[in-house]
Amino acid sequence: MRIVIIIALSLFIAGCSQQSRNETLAQAERLIFENPDSVVRMLSPCWADSTMSEPDKALFGLLYTESLHRSGLSTEADSLIIFSKNYYEANDDKEHLARALLHHAIILYKQQNTHEAVLTMKRAESIAENLDSHGFKWYLYLVLGDINDNVGNYTQTLRYYKQALDEARRYDNKEWIVRALNNIAMTFDMIGERDSMLHYTQQATPYAQDTKGEVQATYLVNLASSKKAAGEQKEAKEYLQKALSSFPTDRGMQLLADIYMEEGDTIAAKEMWYRLTNSFSPDVSIQSYRMLIMYLKQRGDLKGVAEYSQRLNEVYNSLYERNDAAGIIELQKEYDEQREELHQYRLTIALLSAIIILIVAAIVFIRYSRKRIDTLNAQFAESQQQYNLTRSELTSMRKQKEREQKENSRQMKEVLSRLHNAASKGKSASDEDINNLAQLSYAQSPKLHSMLSSLNAKEQMICLLTRHSFLPTEIAILTISTPQAITNTRVRLLKKLFNLTGGAKDFDTAIKKTY
Repeated sequence: MRIVIIIALSLFIAGCSQQSRNETLAQAERLIFENPDSVVRMLSPCWADSTMSEPDKALFGLLYTESLHRSGLSTEADSLIIFSKNYYEANDDKEHLARALLHHAIILYKQQNTHEAVLTMKRAESIAENLDSHGFKWYLYLVLGDINDNVGNYTQTLRYYKQALDEARRYDNKEWIVRALNNIAMTFDMIGERDSMLHYTQQATPYAQDTKGEVQATYLVNLASSKKAAGEQKEAKEYLQKALSSFPTDRGMQLLADIYMEEGDTIAAKEMWYRLTNSFSPDVSIQSYRMLIMYLKQRGDLKGVAEYSQRLNEVYNSLYERNDAAGIIELQKEYDEQREELHQYRLTIALLSAIIILIVAAIVFIRYSRKRIDTLNAQFAESQQQYNLTRSELTSMRKQKEREQKENSRQMKEVLSRLHNAASKGKSASDEDINNLAQLSYAQSPKLHSMLSSLNAKEQMICLLTRHSFLPTEIAILTISTPQAITNTRVRLLKKLFNLTGGAKDFDTAIKKTY
């Protein structure tokens, strides 16, 4: 009897035998994309299993970390995923390596190791291009979109979210489709493009009824935002109340607080602001602090004003510290590039100066020392050879630049032709043509890039299309706007960019003269 008890206890302690472990990992692999919550619960008993083989340990580390992230949970422990990454890299397992890289990058980002995190994500993206794993690529592009959204790079944000939407459609998952459409719509809402925001929200309507929780709540908040922008206050409020009853979101509460204020219900708005000051979104938190401070001032609560002003300053300081990392990385990148260019310039100048000095020295030595004339002639010949070599290199560089300019001009003509063609067919501009037009235009005129950097993506596109003599009707089609909206934007940009007042044609003239 004692032997039986010992055997049973041993089996219980093992908990995760070789056979059951392999079956568990195989089942977790099948469920990881669509049911990550189940995978977390399924793999938890195997956490302390020290008898795993290397392949099992690598797969366990990947699946466990991946299931946490896909379930909305976070961890800063990276030993498991690092082992997985190293194992799959050593065994050239591209699909598992790409997934391990992504989830290692997410942990690095949580640890505020932004530079290495982004480089690791980009490496995962590069590997994923050749993979037929739509479930993984959907999540990868969502994460990359979120990263760009955090730093305000909305052109890249929309590109990645649209790629995520394509992968969700290929996978045929309605919840993923709605989530991607929600993100695209929210991004357009953020940059003030209400027509595009409504367009993508309407695309989510056929699928939204099959979703629940945060995904459906976000869809309803997007609908409410579009209704509010259209002045339909009552409908917007109903959508928000329905969304918040199922899954409260900061954005939904902020919109509802705005509606309460417009209705004059400051008490209800105040309660929302108090809750939103603890939001994970800096923008929402800052706006809530501002409105709350304004409310307290009106009530004469100076102590409360001082307290919440101090808290607002702490949020600003925290936001500065978080964003400073990305700024420092970019600054270092630009500095290194400029330093390399400066180094090449100084090297060229030094070579030319040395050649000139050698030539002068040769002449002096020839004049004052006939005995050394042969030696000096040899030095002169050598110097002349170096001079010719440098001159040849400079000529080659100039010709290369001319070829690049011709190629850019050819590419520009092709892009402009495609855009004109798209406009004539009533189609909006593709993301590829928009990006190509921007890159080629800024390559031709760095000053233009600097001047337009403060504008949002749509305003930049209007400037570039105007600069290349597109008609307002064409610009309206390409940007999914109205000709009147384009005219109003041009008048506004005339003041914003050139500090001038006038009509839309004055803006056209000014933007075309910028070089």
